[in-house]
Amino acid sequence: MEILINQIIVVTDGKSNVGGNPADAAFLAFRKGIRVSSIGIVDDGNLSIKEIKDIASSGGGVYDIIYSDDFIRSLSAVTQKSAEKTLYDTLDSELMRLIGKNIEELHPVLRSQIVEYIDRLLDISDIRCAILLDLSGSMARKLKKAVNGIIDLLSTMKVRKGKSQFCLIGFPDGNDAYAKIICPFTSKINDIEIGLKNLKAGGNTPTYHAIKLATSLFDTEVESIRGIG
Repeated sequence: MEILINQIIVVTDGKSNVGGNPADAAFLAFRKGIRVSSIGIVDDGNLSIKEIKDIASSGGGVYDIIYSDDFIRSLSAVTQKSAEKTLYDTLDSELMRLIGKNIEELHPVLRSQIVEYIDRLLDISDIRCAILLDLSGSMARKLKKAVNGIIDLLSTMKVRKGKSQFCLIGFPDGNDAYAKIICPFTSKINDIEIGLKNLKAGGNTPTYHAIKLATSLFDTEVESIRGIG
């Protein structure tokens, strides 16, 4: 069974204050088969926890509320949980179509086998993931930890058997635009690491526009690239 997992992960420490409601953009992405998850960094007390929850709820994803020291753990965990949710929902829908039952209605032994199957699929399925990094002024002191977390995530994805592609979007872009593509979809760690250098924080928090930009990238035909590394 071949499944392409498309997901967006929003990382922010504040509240969107430019553009529309980020939850609306997440909902539109989810309707296109892109699951949107969110990570909220609570260090400075500026975070809108409601917004973080709404993005994940509307985007069919998961969320995490953390201090910046936990970013490495959180980014990996959210990425995996979001992918697992995609696989679970896909299999659940297929079972309903074939036998008229969902996973929860199966015998416990069969449910256990489904969970094991999802673990195997998680390793071999292809993943495209857009990481949206808040570059507003309040993120200045947290950027280094965020960069380290992204690099750690890319390193862990090397061992997967499935193809992994990532892109990185920053918001705002520092030049009077709402968001910028720091690195388009690629499977090459070096390309993304180059994009992570010299990031600067400043400006507002246009989360809605960042999600819209990321969603548009999934519409683009992406050349298949083997593995990550």
